[in-house]
Amino acid sequence: MSQDNSSSLRDVSRRKLLGSTAGLTALGLAGCTGLFGDGGDGGDGGDGGAGLDPVRDRVEVDPADIQEGGELVFGLGAGVDSFDPAYSTSAPARNPQLIMYESIVTQDAAGEVYPWLATSWELQETQEISDRIEAYSDYMVDAETDEEGNIVSESQIIIRDTENQRILTREQAPDAVEDGTFGMRYRAELHEGVTFHNGEEMTAENVIGGYDVYANSDNAAQTFDSFLYAEKIDDYTVDIYAQVPDAEAESQLPVEVYPTEHIEEYPDTGADPRNDLTPIGTGPYQFEDFSTQEFADFSKFDDYWLEQKGLDALEWWDGPDEFPAGPVVDSITVRIVTDDATRAAALNNGEIDITYGLASSTYADYRESEDFRLSVTNAGAYNFMQFPVTQEPWSNEKLRRGVNQLIPRETIAQNIYNGYRNPAYVPLPRLASAAGTEDYEALLEELKPQTEQDVEAATSTIQEAVDEMGVETPIQTTIEVNNADDRVREVELIAQAMNNAGDGNLFDISVETFDFNTLIQRIFGPDYYQRGVITFIGLSGTFNPGSFYDAVNNIANFRQCCNFQRVDTPDLAEIADDARFSVDAVESEDYRGQQYDKVWDGLIQQSPNIYTVFGTNVAALSQDYVGHNTYTFSSSILPYGLHAPEDQQVAYLDR
Repeated sequence: MSQDNSSSLRDVSRRKLLGSTAGLTALGLAGCTGLFGDGGDGGDGGDGGAGLDPVRDRVEVDPADIQEGGELVFGLGAGVDSFDPAYSTSAPARNPQLIMYESIVTQDAAGEVYPWLATSWELQETQEISDRIEAYSDYMVDAETDEEGNIVSESQIIIRDTENQRILTREQAPDAVEDGTFGMRYRAELHEGVTFHNGEEMTAENVIGGYDVYANSDNAAQTFDSFLYAEKIDDYTVDIYAQVPDAEAESQLPVEVYPTEHIEEYPDTGADPRNDLTPIGTGPYQFEDFSTQEFADFSKFDDYWLEQKGLDALEWWDGPDEFPAGPVVDSITVRIVTDDATRAAALNNGEIDITYGLASSTYADYRESEDFRLSVTNAGAYNFMQFPVTQEPWSNEKLRRGVNQLIPRETIAQNIYNGYRNPAYVPLPRLASAAGTEDYEALLEELKPQTEQDVEAATSTIQEAVDEMGVETPIQTTIEVNNADDRVREVELIAQAMNNAGDGNLFDISVETFDFNTLIQRIFGPDYYQRGVITFIGLSGTFNPGSFYDAVNNIANFRQCCNFQRVDTPDLAEIADDARFSVDAVESEDYRGQQYDKVWDGLIQQSPNIYTVFGTNVAALSQDYVGHNTYTFSSSILPYGLHAPEDQQVAYLDR
């Protein structure tokens, strides 16, 4: 397996692909668990309008018509930051990752959880723990600190007592569990005979080892906010403990499963062929080849466990006997084409079979074409703008709140995204609203007057803030954004609205664009938050409402996904914690909604982030690729479309 070397055939194909755009009209859009996302590509009833079902435009396949074999070429609009899920903050990169890696559970397009590598996944015990620090204080140890007084530890910190500078790490967690101190206990019974791509059989040790891989990884904060300890009962039984009662534990506790080779031998940079480390999972496809910024090749794994066992191994399966037990496509090439127009041209010329994130101005043509189709689904995602909240003048809430009222959300949704997005007047996508609010329509009615464009009111608020701070105007800064065509146009419109405010005397805002992965590397730099620039990107969340607060507003996620400006909202974090990590939250969806409503209101008042538009995921594909339905989150457009028994989803090549 090569790392970065392309054959001459690859070079010819690449030249052909790049040259095929000559003379064509420019198309375009690209972007980025609880991960950075491209924010989707359309609307989800964010303004109280459409209110789409979880899956729209769904097509069904008759199993009798399925053709096996062929090579699928998937057009990806961003480079792969890592092939290891634990070390990736990019939603696009999850597409190649999740055809290789699997977890003990899976979720359908509506968010329901099903056992996957586990035959069963059940809650065994819940105990009330109202105060983490108090409950675990007897097991905590004194923490080391750096020169600035910040707590540091080589071991993954699970709970920190910043006031007393004490911590609970993974080393102390077993003692707490042994004494009966924990919030929840889940039990996973594993399938026997599941093999990794290297031939190793999956056992309880591999499930436990997944948490070793995630420890101190790029996504550690979103794992160890709930996870406490994993205990082997026998070779095929694992108990997984949560720190406190967690309303999202069913889907949030499990992580991907890794082979022993990875757990014990791979360094803390994750599995990546750029470092001569082969990604190895239990999934239906195995890694073959990769060239940075060009392609990644995968082949069908002959010993895929579900095909060996059959769908009857899934106790919840109730589909037709003819439904395949695995994907039917033999091989996959992920073609990395970051330029939107080039990627669209490649689709039009038959060089790729499917892509997503194209400019919304092209969607009508694909809908009307006999050679292509659009697959549209409701998404849990939004575009957002994050202020450098530690730097003056952006540390002023009133200034940020005024800018929030300048955003032309309706114009952005209609003129830039052609109605394929809806204005984000609240910080919560409708998809996550079931437990995220008491009443979504009431939430919109309450918060929309504070976020709907009102230039006069916004200008007045901004001027008040300027006068109170005594800062000079115009306030100069740059908005940094990835170079997706639609997204750049959106940011340019926002900059224009800011520069026009107060007769053009309040702001002098410029726009700077970067390649997606370059922007990701930039914003996670240790000093980025001190540069005083505004960042614009997208978030692809989860079915859980907490992910849309926590990722971008909680200081625990600073320099992880997705807090890069050192945003800290401790008062709201306490409420959000209660909306997720409490017995009341576990037992009552209404209680969760009541608490989250306080969070959303507080976010509008403080405005550390400005949410512009909600999205749907829109995939454009050749009619040769039959049966594809697009997943709720852009991170799984490829793996879900290929094969997802939980929704009786399968697609095949007809050529």
